[in-house]
Amino acid sequence: MCESSVFIEKEGNRELLMDDVVRVDIDGEEIKLTGILGETQATKGQVKEINLMTHTIVIEIL
Repeated sequence: MCESSVFIEKEGNRELLMDDVVRVDIDGEEIKLTGILGETQATKGQVKEINLMTHTIVIEIL
């Protein structure tokens, strides 16, 4: 499957925000994540890294 794990990064520290993410919607600094079962979570920040090989996304909190 193509699910990804999303991490937040602040001051160099990474923490898991959400697993099994299948959709990422970006509207300015607002980032909405949707999981495989339809659950959603929103955060503010900017996408720093998307790694398709490891299925990870890093969002930097400003």
